[in-house]
Amino acid sequence: MTASPSLHAGTRQHIWKYVHQELIKHAKPDSRFHYDFLSFTPDFRGSTAAVDRLCQLPCYRSATTILATPDNSLEELRYRALRDGKKVLVGTYRLRRGFVLLSPQRISDAELHTASWLDGMERTGIGRHLSLAQLQEEDIKIDLCVLGGLAFNTGGVIVWEGHGLFEVQWALLHDIKVLKAQAPVIAVAHASQVVDEIEIGLKRIEPEESAEVQCDYVVTNEKLFEVQGAVKPASGIDFDTLDPKALDSIPPLQELRGIRMMEKIMKDGGFANDEAKDNTLTAEEQLGIDMMEKIMKGFKV
Repeated sequence: MTASPSLHAGTRQHIWKYVHQELIKHAKPDSRFHYDFLSFTPDFRGSTAAVDRLCQLPCYRSATTILATPDNSLEELRYRALRDGKKVLVGTYRLRRGFVLLSPQRISDAELHTASWLDGMERTGIGRHLSLAQLQEEDIKIDLCVLGGLAFNTGGVIVWEGHGLFEVQWALLHDIKVLKAQAPVIAVAHASQVVDEIEIGLKRIEPEESAEVQCDYVVTNEKLFEVQGAVKPASGIDFDTLDPKALDSIPPLQELRGIRMMEKIMKDGGFANDEAKDNTLTAEEQLGIDMMEKIMKGFKV
């Protein structure tokens, strides 16, 4: 499990332990992971009421393409969005197979429920795996983000994210200009997952790190929290500060690195036409070429 940024790490862990005691009473077990929240973000009793409340928001009604995390708690949201004619982009588990685009225009009404399932959306003829380059080529523009998670505060800060890697997804898609900078971010959670730190004797967590995404809304089965002036990162992925393990295990990060290397090569004058100049390729340039060749072969890692 990944906690959202490491600032206030002790406070975040304390909040998660506090939330866990209550969430276990309302969460629905996963068919494979039971109540192991280290492995999945649970659906919960009352999630339909939360989705009903979300679907009344003007930003949902006007959205045409939604980024939704691969969380059990968003199954109903994914189905409703498809039924409402919206495209839904879903990152696969830990982004190991990149992104899947669900287009209701290409899915029969009888298969909309199947498309909303994590085990169904990747079936043949339902969702399409798209690379970052393909998302750009098809001019996909995300105008709303919806995420699940394990713990939030009433100010829209993701206290304990879970396994969805939402902030990585946000940075990747913002970097390639597929995600609109003004796109609202909505968290869906059970009431027990949303904490006012002051009420439990803790210092309030503020979004302080440059990579942290603050939610514009937190929607629960009981109420809606609206956040004014939610903070979003101004830039995309910084490879100089990126954990090498993340680059090794997340294929879209490798693709983005390759894209950047190729862009640099072209900016510096393109590929050489003679053997002598070929030998001047730097290690970084060669890395970009190797990554792009991997992508062109089907992006298999």
